[in-house]
Amino acid sequence: MQIPAQPHTPGPQSPEADIFSSLHSVPSNPAFRTLRLLWFLRKLIVLVALTLITVILACALRAHAQQLPSPIGAAVPHRYLIVYRNGVIPADAGARARLAGGRLLRGNVPFGITVLDTSSGSDEAATIAALRADPSVEYVIHDLILSAHSLILRPILSATVGIAPAPAPSPTPTPTPSPAAPYDTYYTASPQEWAVLQSGGFGAGVPGGPAHGPWDTTMGAGVRIAILDSGVDRFHPDIAPNLALNLSEIDQSPITGLPSPCDDGSAQDQQGHGTWVASLAAAAIGPGTGLLIGVAPAASILNIKVLERLPDPSSAAPGFATQCSTGQASGLLSWAIQGIEDALQQHADVINLSFGTIVDLDTGEGAGLQATFDRVTYAASQAGAILVASAGNDGVNLTPPRYIELPAQSRSVLAVVASTNPACAEDLTPNAVCVPGPITLPYYSNFGAPLNAIAAPGGSYPDGPEDAVSGWIRGACSSGLPNTTGGPPSDPAHSFGCFNLGHIQYVQAMGTSASAPLVAGAAALLRAAYPAWSPAQIVNALRSAATPTFTLPFAPLLNTPAALP
Repeated sequence: MQIPAQPHTPGPQSPEADIFSSLHSVPSNPAFRTLRLLWFLRKLIVLVALTLITVILACALRAHAQQLPSPIGAAVPHRYLIVYRNGVIPADAGARARLAGGRLLRGNVPFGITVLDTSSGSDEAATIAALRADPSVEYVIHDLILSAHSLILRPILSATVGIAPAPAPSPTPTPTPSPAAPYDTYYTASPQEWAVLQSGGFGAGVPGGPAHGPWDTTMGAGVRIAILDSGVDRFHPDIAPNLALNLSEIDQSPITGLPSPCDDGSAQDQQGHGTWVASLAAAAIGPGTGLLIGVAPAASILNIKVLERLPDPSSAAPGFATQCSTGQASGLLSWAIQGIEDALQQHADVINLSFGTIVDLDTGEGAGLQATFDRVTYAASQAGAILVASAGNDGVNLTPPRYIELPAQSRSVLAVVASTNPACAEDLTPNAVCVPGPITLPYYSNFGAPLNAIAAPGGSYPDGPEDAVSGWIRGACSSGLPNTTGGPPSDPAHSFGCFNLGHIQYVQAMGTSASAPLVAGAAALLRAAYPAWSPAQIVNALRSAATPTFTLPFAPLLNTPAALP
């Protein structure tokens, strides 16, 4: 794993210079020279010790800051994706599966892919060999577990930005009308929505940002953004006004699916990730909505749940309550493929993919996985959808050709790396405070020329007060299933909501999972302004308008106003 080196500027005086200038001034007296030499050795030992302590502390900070699991997704035993030549599934695919000892679970006709499984006691090598022997089969690969790109979280203590304090009670109370509920105040009354502003979400006289900008032309009305993620909170005031579809691809059957004690499999978000992502792209605007505004606040949201909360595999705690509380949003590759197919059937204009896996192309199935992703994403683009994917939060340099991030590096996908807040430059020092500085690549973001990525806000340390400048990104979060409290959904009274923070509506977090939906919102603005443009034209417009900067050498920075003059 490689992290881009930070520039070092030497101070006005270096300890090494002090040591050696002292040595050079030693007199010729032997006793005095011995004393001076002993003094020098002692000083050198202290300097080396301090240097080692500094290095150890820096490494510990970096390790603590990342807290990242292995990025390579796990294969699912006895479950396979069959990729047919020329994109055509044979009419007798089910019979062919049975001859190989398998059972056909589903077929994705637009992509020429089927999903099948075999019994747990079957010989995997023999099954794969039998399937590959069919001349109509191009690839046989295991189904794969994909995960939402892990976020680093900061809880929101309150959601009262922009709310005036209540007046003192009158000695003789008189009837007064109920005050209007606050709305959009994280945007209009605080700097917390810096990421939306930096991504082109401003104009049309909306307070909180420049009076004129992309919103003068469009807010994305008529555009449909598919969020393939952990679901959304359909009752959230920032999401509900724009929600046009609520669909789940989750199969929790113990025979054909992936059961989870942490999630009931419904379209409702029980992780928080999907709601946060959706709000950055298209949180609604105006009275009667929540406290946020998304980049494309008039666009419609298509909620297609392809990830569920799973128990934390690293947890040694007894019982699912604790294991689930720190669990991540994960799902099957076959669910994601089905989600993309359903997004196309629902006429999605933009598809956001804030999940993925790193694939080792030197493994037996690496080339097949890449070819499978390429087939699906290219077909989706040809069908009229703009695909945007986050680059991942593993701090990996993807320049060497052995490893690739999928779906970010799939055909026709616009990959997005993260960038920082210029009003709160990245500083990993404990207890640091926000100071202005250059926009840079955050420590966690994957990077590399093969991504052909653009950069958009992902955030980084330090954080700030609830209503002030922060390096983190504010977004909506999930309150879980209605009328429940936190815990595994083993009964109607419990469900999980916002990560491990309980049932709260807003959260600050950071990761490339934010960068992708911000670009998806920008793509929605372009699609609304130029409905005749193809997905390739919109992606090219975003890439061409992105601004190169020497402090962010790995990708140019999203510049929506330049793409939408």
